[in-house]
Amino acid sequence: FAFIPRNVSKDRKQQGNSAHVPSSNSFEPIPAIEREPAYPGPSVIDKGKGKAPEPTPSAKPLYNEKDISILVVLAFSDYALWVDSDLRRKTEESLQSEEHDAGFLPLSFLMRRAFVRENLGQENMPTEANVVKAIRTYAGDVLEVRMLVSAPSASAWYPSWKPERNSVGGYEVRRKDWSTLLDNVTREFNRGQWDERTVYMENIPPQYHTIPGIIRFTQGLLSRCPVSSTLIPIQNVTLPPHHLDKPEDRPKCKGFALVTLSNAELYRNILESWPWNRPFQPSRSDDLGLTEDSLETKEASKFGFRTLPKAHWDNLNQEYLAYRQTLIDELADADELPDFKADSDVRDTPSEILEDSIPAPPRNVTTMSSPYPFGCLVFARNLHLETNKTTLRALFATAFKSSPLDPAGIDYVDFNKGMDSCYLRLASPEHACTLVDCFSSQAIVQSHGLDDIGKSPGASEKAITAEIIEGKKEEVYWEKVPEKVRRQAVEK
Repeated sequence: FAFIPRNVSKDRKQQGNSAHVPSSNSFEPIPAIEREPAYPGPSVIDKGKGKAPEPTPSAKPLYNEKDISILVVLAFSDYALWVDSDLRRKTEESLQSEEHDAGFLPLSFLMRRAFVRENLGQENMPTEANVVKAIRTYAGDVLEVRMLVSAPSASAWYPSWKPERNSVGGYEVRRKDWSTLLDNVTREFNRGQWDERTVYMENIPPQYHTIPGIIRFTQGLLSRCPVSSTLIPIQNVTLPPHHLDKPEDRPKCKGFALVTLSNAELYRNILESWPWNRPFQPSRSDDLGLTEDSLETKEASKFGFRTLPKAHWDNLNQEYLAYRQTLIDELADADELPDFKADSDVRDTPSEILEDSIPAPPRNVTTMSSPYPFGCLVFARNLHLETNKTTLRALFATAFKSSPLDPAGIDYVDFNKGMDSCYLRLASPEHACTLVDCFSSQAIVQSHGLDDIGKSPGASEKAITAEIIEGKKEEVYWEKVPEKVRRQAVEK
């Protein structure tokens, strides 16, 4: 006889009942023939279609507890109090309270400053409980944390219209040396004095390419320094941005950073121990203040870690920027056409007459097998910085008004906003020659960004120039254009 599952046989016995009320503790597998449960109830775990979705595991935290404690301590450093006027004012107001309340700030107020430049997002922000655990585990000698029975008043810290009022938690934190904060000499520092304690670090090992990682790396190198027992030895870490980075971009460590130390002794120690011009193997002597067998020292030696005073780094940076600008100017000058005098009819040597009698080599002719259209690329410069593609297309199309060529001869305007130059892809070499001849015969400038007609240039204005790009430069340009676009240009 056919095998009947136990739960199915039980259901057959209960067919006479008017209503079927399942037991609360019955979690037998649903038969394969049933596509939907007969009653709403807890999901069952089965390999069939009724399988309940498994809960996704929680995302791995961006920072561990030690890194969290480092960021919170950094947000309450002497440098942070100096540079953040709001934090300094709140701290000074708190220090006027009774002794048992003096110096305490809401932990959530400090957390926003600790993680604001990390751009973690609300979903990656650690909770107050995690931060308190991290502080008590790794920063108990620097910060003191207490829990309040009732949360501190939100109106004392945030305006009524700000949503942060509801985020004030029940924890408060203060520095262990709160009683001497008002007498700290760094309160009267200026930017130059902080720069005198700032070191440029290069070739930082890859495993330390975060702000907490750089601090752990630096503390490891200075762990044997006599004055490394300072409450907060690392005051600030700055990651120099790339010149193309946007203001809202999260800074990324590319192997170098600017690190501000708490005193001159630490500053001199790190510079003397890891000078800019040094062999790859560090000196194995205790008088340098290094931990010989520490992991940080071994990694620093392995990757060629070196340091430089910030003042020297500023000078090198200025030299680099000047050299970079020189190269850009040289490349721009190399692209300019040679200056021939229009009324020069005198030949100096017979060789010049002979050269004129030799016909010029024929240009490459575009065929269906050509990799790109030859002689159809024009480079224009001295454009208005606030112009756009539509305006430029209309401006350069004026070159075909008095020509029998198709006025819609500009296939594409390759222009980036904010630049004073662009590339023009023309429909044919004849269009390119006509456009260049037009702008070479008459001087035109844009009076404003939306000027698509042009005007005569003033005494200090540079006229728009155009030249046909050929040879290697033309080949390099078209290599960066997608294959499909190149093929369409050739077919035209």
